Amino acid sequence: MVKKTKRFAALAMTFAFAASGLFAKPLTVKGVDGEVTIDIPDDVYNMVSGRVDEINNALLENGVKKSQITNAADMVNEAYENIKDYIPTDSPFTVAENGLNDFCDDLADVIPNSQTQQNVYAEAWIGKIFPGFHFGAGVNAGVSALDVSTLKDAALALGVDDVKDINDTLVFPTITVDARLGGIILPFDIGVTAMSIDTSKMDSVDKAIDPVAIDFFTLGADIRYAIFQGGFMRPKWSVGAGFYYTKGGVDVDDDTAKASLDFKSTTFMVNTQASIKLLCLVPFIGGRALFSKTSVDWKVNADWAKIIAKEGDAYYDGVADALRWGILPSSFSGSSSGFSVYPQVFGGIGLDLLFLNLTVSGSYDIASKIPSAAVSVRVAW
Repeated sequence: MVKKTKRFAALAMTFAFAASGLFAKPLTVKGVDGEVTIDIPDDVYNMVSGRVDEINNALLENGVKKSQITNAADMVNEAYENIKDYIPTDSPFTVAENGLNDFCDDLADVIPNSQTQQNVYAEAWIGKIFPGFHFGAGVNAGVSALDVSTLKDAALALGVDDVKDINDTLVFPTITVDARLGGIILPFDIGVTAMSIDTSKMDSVDKAIDPVAIDFFTLGADIRYAIFQGGFMRPKWSVGAGFYYTKGGVDVDDDTAKASLDFKSTTFMVNTQASIKLLCLVPFIGGRALFSKTSVDWKVNADWAKIIAKEGDAYYDGVADALRWGILPSSFSGSSSGFSVYPQVFGGIGLDLLFLNLTVSGSYDIASKIPSAAVSVRVAW
């Protein structure tokens, strides 16, 4: 029983080290005076082992000897042993990579939600051009909940301390100019919308999420056909479809690391909506299905010497040398893409005062559990 307990403890310890950056694997590289085998932290081994030729070229170009290589590798491993003096993990590359990949998934869920906050009209159908002219145009502002906890984890692993005070959930803003025109002869209407967001130019938002910046552009259009045309105190019911194209990026910029994430998304939407006009109030409810394809590419440039060590540490110069020679990676990147279906329910209320239209709406993504909301002010007739 004692032997089994010891074996279990040893096995558990082995797994614990393997899961951290402290576990090292051997790698053979070549200096100017011959080959040498060094220990590389498991955290970066997969990246380094695939770049042996590049490392060897850098070592030869810099005239690096075996003793210097061994010393640099030892300093890297010593830095990893003391790494939690500076960052909250002993596997910064692994945490950063996983965090960025997970954030890509979260962002891919939020983008379709932000798209559908645009061009929401309380009335399920605004009417035909003939015999009366029906048109609306104005400004729409929406928000969707965005989970940035995984992005924070990645940033902290890269030594970006400024993100500590950012909430795990932020609101992803949308500010849109939109217009809707009534149909000709048949009972339909057509809407168009466009939006561009750059948080670096929005002072209050920029300060709230610093050092993170978000750049976002979307363009969309939809058409709705009235099943029930309705009227005063009679309900309207429409079905419709729309298409959105979105692209943008998220950047994190700090002294120790710079990360960029670029995304593109195309979304096809089908929806149904019912509304009724009660004097000047227009309550409405509906449902949507979004079919979205999103691709994300990200890249990180990191100064590992500043992340896992500080000037004055006995091992700082060795870590800097390892970075310069490629024994530590200075950059890494990744990408992801996928197709998803997002069912939503939405509803709200409109206020129709002569030529002024105010609409407040909310929606909930059933699959990704993301709440969103929007408010619009339009001139409509």
